[in-house]
Order: sequence, then C-alpha cells, then structure tokens
Amino acid sequence: MGVVLKELKRRPEAEACFEAVVRLRPNCALAHGNLAGMLYEQGKLDAAIVMYQKALAIEPAFPEAYNNLGNALREAGRYDEAIACYSACIQLQYSKAVQQAQLQPDLAAAAAVAGIPGVSAAAASVAAAAAGGGLMGGLAAMAASRPPQQLLPPAVAQRVSVAYNNLGGILKMTGQAVAAIACYEQVVLLQPDSPEGHANLASACKDAARHDVAIQSYRRALALRPDFPEAFANFVHSLQCVCDWSDRPALFARLEQEIRRDLAAGRLPSVQPFHAMAYPFTADLALAISVKYAEHCSLAAVRLNLPKLPHPPAVKLQPGERLRVGYVSSDFGNHPLSHLMGSVFGLHDRSRVEVFCYGLSPSDGSEWRCRIEAEAEHFMDVSSWSVADIAHRMSQDGLHIGVNLNGYTKGARNEIFALWPAPVQTSYMGFPATTGAPFLPYLITDKVVAPPQLHHCYSEKLALMPNCYFVNDYKRCHRDVLNKAALPRRGEFGLPDDKIIFSCSNQLYKYDPDTFKTWCNILKRVPDSVLWLLRFPPYGEQNIRMQAAAHGVDPNRIIFTDVAHKDLHIRRSGLADVFLDTPLCNAHTTGCDVLWGGCPMVTLPMERMASRVAASLAYASGLGPEMVVNSQQEYEDRAVLLGTNRILREQLRARLEAVRLACPLFDTEGWVRDLEKVYFRMWDIHLEGKGPRSFEVR
Repeated sequence: MGVVLKELKRRPEAEACFEAVVRLRPNCALAHGNLAGMLYEQGKLDAAIVMYQKALAIEPAFPEAYNNLGNALREAGRYDEAIACYSACIQLQYSKAVQQAQLQPDLAAAAAVAGIPGVSAAAASVAAAAAGGGLMGGLAAMAASRPPQQLLPPAVAQRVSVAYNNLGGILKMTGQAVAAIACYEQVVLLQPDSPEGHANLASACKDAARHDVAIQSYRRALALRPDFPEAFANFVHSLQCVCDWSDRPALFARLEQEIRRDLAAGRLPSVQPFHAMAYPFTADLALAISVKYAEHCSLAAVRLNLPKLPHPPAVKLQPGERLRVGYVSSDFGNHPLSHLMGSVFGLHDRSRVEVFCYGLSPSDGSEWRCRIEAEAEHFMDVSSWSVADIAHRMSQDGLHIGVNLNGYTKGARNEIFALWPAPVQTSYMGFPATTGAPFLPYLITDKVVAPPQLHHCYSEKLALMPNCYFVNDYKRCHRDVLNKAALPRRGEFGLPDDKIIFSCSNQLYKYDPDTFKTWCNILKRVPDSVLWLLRFPPYGEQNIRMQAAAHGVDPNRIIFTDVAHKDLHIRRSGLADVFLDTPLCNAHTTGCDVLWGGCPMVTLPMERMASRVAASLAYASGLGPEMVVNSQQEYEDRAVLLGTNRILREQLRARLEAVRLACPLFDTEGWVRDLEKVYFRMWDIHLEGKGPRSFEVR
C-alpha cells in the first residue's frame, strides 16, 4: 500500500503506511529504508538520515541504504559522511560481485586471472581515505581491485555506476576534481555507452582545466545522445574556454533555442548564469536564466521544511547599538574576491558596524584567509555545516543585513539566503550580473555600471555607490608596485624592449571572434607591435595562433606567458603599453591590476553588468574619457592612436601613475565608509515598511 501511495505522490499517507510496517517489522532493514526514502522525498532530511542509519544497524551489508544515506547527507551539507557512505556502497557492491564469482567456477577463474581475491580492504580504504584526506589513494586501490567489467552483471554494473556517479559528484562539488575524474573513469569503464558517464567525466576534466580531454568526452556523450542539452551547453562552454570558434554562430543559435525551450517548459536551463554572463545573449534572456536558477534555490530551501527564521525588530538603532552585517562566501582564501576585499572586513567602523564573516569553504592556509580571519570581528568556518544550520546561526547572530558574496559562482550555497536569515539581503561583488532572486532584493553597484537606461537588466533594486562599486586593496597590499626600480623587466617574460606591447591578461573564455579580429587589425595598423596574452588555459594557445594567421597576422607576434603568482602578476602588469579589454565580459580584478600597475586600457562598455565594470574602474581613476570608448571602431582607433603616438601614450601613463594614491578607485578606506552608508540606508528603508527601493549614495 505504501508503495502505491508513493507512486500516486500521496506522500504523507505513504509515510504513515511505511511507519506502520516498521512498527510491525522493527527488525526489517528494508522497511526502515522505505520509510527513510519517503522522509527524504518530503525534505525531512534529519529524520531520513536517522532512519537510514537504523536500516544499516539492522543490515550492515545494505548497499542501497548506504547510497541513499549518502544522498541525504549530501543535501544536509555533511559531505565527508556522504563520501564515506558512497564509498561503502561501492565496496559492498564489489564484494557481492566477487562472492558471486567465487560461487561460479568460470567467473572465479576469471577473477583469479585478474588477481582479484576480494575488494573489501581496498574499498574500505576509500572511506578511510575520504576522512583522512588521502582519497586519491583509496580510489586508486579500489580501481586496481575492480572486477573486470564482464564479471559484473548489467544490473550490478548499473548500481555501481550510480554510486560512483554520486561519489564523483560530491567530490567535484567540494573541489576535488582529480578524485572526481577517477570516479567517472570507472563509470565509463563499467558503462561505456552511457552518455551521462562521458558527460560527467568531461565536466570533471573541465574543472581540472583539462579542456582538451573535456571536449573529447563531451563529443562522445553527444554522439551517444545528440539531444543532451546539459552536455551540449558545457561542450559549447569548453570550446569558448579555449577559443575554438569553429561553428560558433550555429552553436550559439542552437544553445539559445534550447534555453528558450527549457524556459518555456518551466525547466532549469542547461546554461548556468555564470556562463551566460560572458555569452552574446540579450539582457532579457540572461535575466530569465538567473530567475529560473533562483527559483531552483527557493525550491531547495522549501524542501528543508524549516520554520520562518526570526529577525531583529524593525526599529531604529538605539544609541550605541551597532548595525550587524554578515558576509557569506566560499572565497575567503586565495581567490580574486579576497585579493580585492582582504582588508574591507577589518576596516569597518567598529563603533557603528559589527561584522560577521561566514566561510563556506575550509581554510586554505593562505595569507588572505589568515588575514580575514584575524581582522574580521567575527569569523566562522561553516564549511561543514548544513544550509539550515548556517541560516540558523546567522539568524541567531541577529543580522540586520546579509551580504551574498557568491551569487552563482563556484561554492555558492544560495539556499541559505532563500531561507531569509536576515531581514535585508543583498548581492555584492562575487557575481557581476543580476541574480534574478527575490531573496536577494538588492544589488550593490554604481551609476556607470547601471545607468538608468539599463535598469531593466536587473531584477534587484539597485544600491548605487558614489564611485566605482568594485573595491580593491592594492594601495595597502601592493605598494611595491610604486617602486619602479624594483619592478621586473620585459625580458624576464620573453617580451621585446623595442616593441609596442598590447596586452590582455583576461581568461580566454572572455574573448570573442569580433574582438580578436579588432586586435589583429590593431596589430596590422601598428606594425612595430606585439600582443601579450596569458595561457589561461594553455589549451587555447594553438587556436589563438591559428586565428591570428587567418587574419593575416604573424602568429609569432602573439606572445603567451604562464599565469603567475598574484604579487608578480600585478608587478608585471605595467610592462605593457596598452591593455586591450574584452567587451562582452570585462577585466574586473585584472582591470584593477593593470591600472594600479600604471598601464592605460581601452574598454568598450556594452549593456550588461559584466561588460561595464572596466568602464567604472576607468572613471573612478579620473581618466575615464581617455580609456572608455563607444564603438568597436573607436576601440580600434583609440588603441592605434595610443600605439603610434608615443607622447600621448606616455602622458596618459604618467597621469595614471600620478593619481593612483589619490583617486577614488584605490581609496579602500573611503570606499568602506561609502559602503557603510549603503548599509545604513538599506536599514532605514527597511524601517519604512514599504519594501526595498533603488537609491544612490553621494
């Protein structure tokens, strides 16, 4: 009866039936497993976890229960425990396969030839290694002890593949891409005709920056299943990452068609908002993608079935009472966000603002993580906490304002904000685009990035900073750049001393064919020049050189260098004469790097947020009119002018170097005071009880 009710989606009645079975058969592991599954489907994660654990206490050799318990633990944010459960599931499946092989003479002989006396010890090492940090060794041991594919009946191979997929997924999600690859390789060995297996392997390879292997695996997945939207979307993104622009118009036309089809059907689009940010999409399509992802986060939060979290009362702060602001991020560490915001958390006026930082990732031991932990008034590593527990803690801390520093970037846990742990919530910095999220009703930006005629690009109410919204910490942390005598020389990086050097140190995914064609035109019009680019990633270099040749430019005029440590990267940024920005998705952190290094840029702002940040940086330096252009042709002409007019070029560099210590762009302390004005204004608007509204701080 319970199974029938479950199929009919009558979940509470099904739960009651399964509870009755458990009472009648308290020693039946399957009964406990069925009840646990029903609890899981209703979002009752804690109860489901307890029930799966009871099933396993009754029957320890219950692989399906381990797999399902892993799913529940994963959703509860208990990742290490989930990894151990998936590993145990795999071990049990293999153990059973070996036991069955030993009961059959022909299979036992095959196992003996393969050198497989059993897999228990090897598989058990995976669970132990997962907890101890040596997961790769455990996976390697299990792979070495794996029964050959022919020893596993298809049904068993399928179940083992499911567990490997789940294990690979959580490893990938927690940043262990290489270990995830090892899991997905097992899947494609067990199920070589599985398009999902090849797509998952490709995705892990992509995360590990192995775009060459990723593209091959995506091609295999699409050959097995041509109508595979997720694989196709990631295939297109992988091509974009290495500047493989063959068939680009047709690929993007198909991609847009599939996105609109998904949206019309109410499905989550295959293109992620962070990828859409750099694609040639209209503002309305990019917004629709974000809206659908926000709905997905809201649904996930609803599934947690939590009561409404308490907030501090909407009353005016009393004398001596401080505004409590909570920052949430997975990027407190060696990441561009921390490179830029490292001192912000400690610069807040402690007499007026109480700062809480919630770290969604464990400490990487970097100087940036250590600094933020030391300087923020309150820092909590919540990387092992569940979404519900993090939201509860934020609510208990009595936050007035919650700041989401991730948006739709890697490591984000936006479900936290969907639970509304603070009465006022805003998106800032991490995701330079609209979130489309009702639970993030504010976006902190500025008038250059979001002028009135472009407000339609955003779902949020806009909190406009008086200067550039994009903060940096360079005047405090990179003053060595000001000492010209100590800066590196061009020859150290294979750059010629006697040439005009145009540069772009943006990641290659930000490039597009029209911009690169313009760069080639610039090189042809400035014959005594070269173009300096980053191997970011390395697999795009050959494609770029081929494109240059196709546009009539000697590929040897393109000089690639490797990605460098942050300090060296900033110190060498000033070696170029002119930085050429990418219009679809600008230099953001990189823009700060080159301007602090004294290198002028040419940037073309377009419509959406990610395409206008560099213009905001330029205007905050005080030299916007000299570096911001209005068309592709003006972009080309301005770069050529700077490349051919030495006096003009040197004057612009001298002016940029002269204003670095005084302009708003690099005034971090002044920027923090302006940000505090934004927060207090948000709270004042909240007290009015009329909902968020856009405003400008002057």
